[in-house]
Amino acid sequence: MSLQPRLVNFDEYWKDLSVTLRAVITCGKVERRVWNDRFSDVYALCVAYPEPLYKELYHEVRMYLESHVKEIYRDITSSGDEWLMSKYYTYWQQYSKGCEYINALFSYLNQQFIKKQRKTGSDYAYGDIHPVDPKNQFMEIGELAYDAWKRLLIIPIEKSLVDTVLDEIHRDRTQSSTVNQGVVHAVINSLVAVDERSTSKSELLLYKSVFEDRFLKTTGEYYRQKASEYISELTCCEYLEKAIQLLTDEERRCRRYLHPSSYKLVKMQLEERFSSDHLSMLHAECHELVQRESSKDLANMYKLLMPIKGTSPLCQSLEAHIKKTGLQMIESFTTENVHQQFVEAMLTLHRKYSQMVHETFINDQQFIAVLDKACSAVINHKPPGSKHCRSPELLVKYCDSLLRKGVKALSEMEIDERLNASITVFKYLADKDIYQGVYQRMLCKRLIYRLSASMDAEEVMINRLKQTCGYEFTNKLHRMFTDMNISADLGGKFLERCKEDMASLTHGFSILVLQAGSWPISSQKIPQFQLPSELERSVQLFEKFYETKFNGRKLSWVHGYSTGELKLQYLPKAYSVTLGLYQMSILLQYNDCLQYTADELKERTKLEEKDWNRHVQPLTNDKMIILVDGYYALNMYYTNKRTKFKIMSVAVKETQQETERVRTSTDEDRKWQIQAAIVRIMKSRKLFRHNLLIEEVIKQLSSRFNPSVSLIKKSIEALIEKQYMERTPDSKDEYSYIA
Repeated sequence: MSLQPRLVNFDEYWKDLSVTLRAVITCGKVERRVWNDRFSDVYALCVAYPEPLYKELYHEVRMYLESHVKEIYRDITSSGDEWLMSKYYTYWQQYSKGCEYINALFSYLNQQFIKKQRKTGSDYAYGDIHPVDPKNQFMEIGELAYDAWKRLLIIPIEKSLVDTVLDEIHRDRTQSSTVNQGVVHAVINSLVAVDERSTSKSELLLYKSVFEDRFLKTTGEYYRQKASEYISELTCCEYLEKAIQLLTDEERRCRRYLHPSSYKLVKMQLEERFSSDHLSMLHAECHELVQRESSKDLANMYKLLMPIKGTSPLCQSLEAHIKKTGLQMIESFTTENVHQQFVEAMLTLHRKYSQMVHETFINDQQFIAVLDKACSAVINHKPPGSKHCRSPELLVKYCDSLLRKGVKALSEMEIDERLNASITVFKYLADKDIYQGVYQRMLCKRLIYRLSASMDAEEVMINRLKQTCGYEFTNKLHRMFTDMNISADLGGKFLERCKEDMASLTHGFSILVLQAGSWPISSQKIPQFQLPSELERSVQLFEKFYETKFNGRKLSWVHGYSTGELKLQYLPKAYSVTLGLYQMSILLQYNDCLQYTADELKERTKLEEKDWNRHVQPLTNDKMIILVDGYYALNMYYTNKRTKFKIMSVAVKETQQETERVRTSTDEDRKWQIQAAIVRIMKSRKLFRHNLLIEEVIKQLSSRFNPSVSLIKKSIEALIEKQYMERTPDSKDEYSYIA
């Protein structure tokens, strides 16, 4: 075949082309040789000499397609509405497939002439071209075929066609087994296909205007009626379940029949009918559902309310329920092991409702916030008549009970798991600084009296606190561990020095040198006390060693935290007792005499009158000393089931007074922290309004405690008096930084 332009007879060529076109559009059989010849004929017409005949070819093709579609229209409409959809489906399946073949057959015409003739939006905007009616523009042959189908078939029968489709979808909702789903989908998809092949950027205009609008309207009406029926006939729980089932069914139906652009709109229709139209009823049932804690019903309620942003009453009911449940747990505590009951109850509460939030409310941030708010309210609850919340103290005692020696029936892994779980409760504490103060005191006693079950567990716990609140929160706790390591090294060097100087000690002697600023031990209120003569040489030797090691440092002896071990050799059975230094000093006096008056013992030991009972009470309680006719006499008939035992001084035990001292000290620290925060803020802002300043202070300090507004106001006044800041002349509720 020659590719050179030549004279052609259009009618002869078109006669052969029209025969093939008829076979192609009806999906008939076309031999490969004939197909190739028709490609050549199209090319020959497009490059004919002296003038290309592509316009004539385009015109004839369009006329033929229009004639063919009209013929289909007559056959469909003559069959009656009963066969309308099935006839339409059959012709569409044939026609749509034939259109693709026709478009391929006339590909040379499309590429070389039609696309070159078509003008774009930029041509009209920037070129010297006058706008042309799109109807008069050339279309690719495939698009031309779909356009003929749209104009000459769909539009004339659209009402009857859509009515039939909607009837079938209604039957699918009521008796799905009788509906030919493939036919319905294909008919609806034909509207989409016609729009998608159009180059006019119609955005599925035909599909939306002809079908989608009517479908949404009928869908809304259908489900409005169904919702009203269910409201009057079913209980709330049954209504929720039925509504969710219909939502699920309709979503599946949409995916079987509709274009994806309709999914969201259909879902909104159902949400409007089942949720928005009956919102007051749903909200009224939230409280009852939460009280019953029915996961299935709550999940259904959430699924209905969440899309329309109507979950606030559900959140409020859940928050109130968690608070009520938590406070009931607290009220049920017995007097023993309150700290253990508290922590385990709070962890149970948190686990239970965390699982509900995860499984029922799909970890919705609103419900996570509700859980956090409710748990915080329960954990920081103040008992009636109390000024303070006991939670920080109870949580510290719980950790202390796990970290001390003597924890029975728990493996190291179980202890670690419980300590790790306690951080969950810690995160909700409002008064973390109170926790810090009490924890520091209990850690102090565990370290000094060597009561820690595991130093590794102690450090892991402190690292957990650091990860939660930062290095500054655990700075002193880390320094306490450092002091213990340094003290051990220092004690070893002291014993080596004693050996070198031939200054042997008459008894075992160990010492802890602790930094005053890192430990909750005050050296300013050390009670008067006469060190036993048996210990004086050891103390003097260590002081001399320490002065040579650290010139200029001062040692302050805190005897109240010291312990010693005595061997009792005056009894038929040998005993070894560990006790506080004050108690040991009292017992050592009986090496000289077997009985003393209280005044005599006070004189020999130099113990103060106000603390006398507290010091002697552990010995009398254990009956090592007995009070006879006004004398404290050594009990020569003392017995004990154990040969080694401890008599703990009152100072070792954590008392409520110590906790109160922590609170008092913390209250003073808070004042300075608030003032420091105000100065930081004002220094960076220079000018700041009163309410914004209070909000910023609360925000900065909330990780340690929740400062009261009244305390912030007092701190502002104090800083104004100190001339760090002042009120601006033009506004009384604005401050300026002047320091």
